[in-house]
Amino acid sequence: MATLLDGPVMRSGSGSWLVDIEGNRYLDCVAGPGVHLLGHGHPAVISAIERQASELIHSSFQLNEPVIELAEELARLAGGSFQRVFFANSGSEAIETAVKLAKKFQAARGRFGHSIAALENGYHGRSGIALALTGMNIYKTGLPGFSLYPGIVHLPVPRPGEVDLDELGRQLDARSQDDLLAVVAEPVLGVGGVIVPPDGFLRALRELCDARGALLIFDEIFTGLGRTGTTFAFERSGVRPDILVIGKPLGAGLPVGAVLTPDDLGSCWAPVDHSTTFGGNGALVGAVGKAVLGELTAGGLADASERAGNQLMGALRSAAPTDVEVRGQGLLIGLEWRSPDQATAFRRRMMARGVLVGIGGQQRSVVRLTPPLNITSDDLKLLESTTLAVFDEMVRR
Repeated sequence: MATLLDGPVMRSGSGSWLVDIEGNRYLDCVAGPGVHLLGHGHPAVISAIERQASELIHSSFQLNEPVIELAEELARLAGGSFQRVFFANSGSEAIETAVKLAKKFQAARGRFGHSIAALENGYHGRSGIALALTGMNIYKTGLPGFSLYPGIVHLPVPRPGEVDLDELGRQLDARSQDDLLAVVAEPVLGVGGVIVPPDGFLRALRELCDARGALLIFDEIFTGLGRTGTTFAFERSGVRPDILVIGKPLGAGLPVGAVLTPDDLGSCWAPVDHSTTFGGNGALVGAVGKAVLGELTAGGLADASERAGNQLMGALRSAAPTDVEVRGQGLLIGLEWRSPDQATAFRRRMMARGVLVGIGGQQRSVVRLTPPLNITSDDLKLLESTTLAVFDEMVRR
């Protein structure tokens, strides 16, 4: 299929490793991307699947215990005022659910505008509104309608030291057509190139939303659940969103997304306003999600991600070629090369040495390292030594 990447066909996986149909082993530093928080074949996930599958897999439009318990645990982890959870089939669907809810909430307050702001280089999915919100033209080639979706505008992420609330407001006014209803942003831009916004930027978005009566929606589909060294990436800034969207690692490979809201916001929906056949009714997904959250908290995986990420980035920065920028938070790490060809060559050389890495960015020039958060110290050292060896190869070639 043209939508799949060239490369080995996998047969099995265990921990941080994948094995292809020819028996070759690969250290998986793509992990989904970002899906396999616990690696492959984790005992807690397998146990949850086996136990729940023998009792109840799906209950259509009736609630079930695993989903209720998962929602309660998510609300506890997110803290603050998050009291309602809407489940979806994927991250993209969860983003569209969040935007739909924001519009419904604003309409109930007499605000019927269309303007929703997102970020340049941001990524929110490839379906409908999710793709329109995505600030990466590479995914919109031949789809002009998604680039011109009514009311959606994109704001640049400023460089360090250039966060200016007034300028942010002026840029928004120059781009938008009417009343701002919401801002959708990733606290760290993952697929767009592992871009860490400068200090004060998320605070500026919060103040911009507060001043204009808009809702702030954080997309933590990639960054959430420990990936960046805290349970949620927004915690570093101290800025809390009105709506929180998560996905990827929550299902450990099973499709799921979730939208968390305060009670007053979530309650604007009547039962008939939104539903989905599989979203929120999958007892199997609920059981797996509970297992993932249990391992995340009991295993201290957010802290482990912070330590491993700092160790790895420190080593890579000291040895990277002068034209390669190493950046990230926790185990969401980007290596930006001068050109897409260099990034692709680096990725291929890593694969030839048995290490799988991702690639992204607006120009496809950023290599992405996102191994499981419970990667062993030996495997982390292997990732480090392999990356340094390929750095050396790239310099000498």
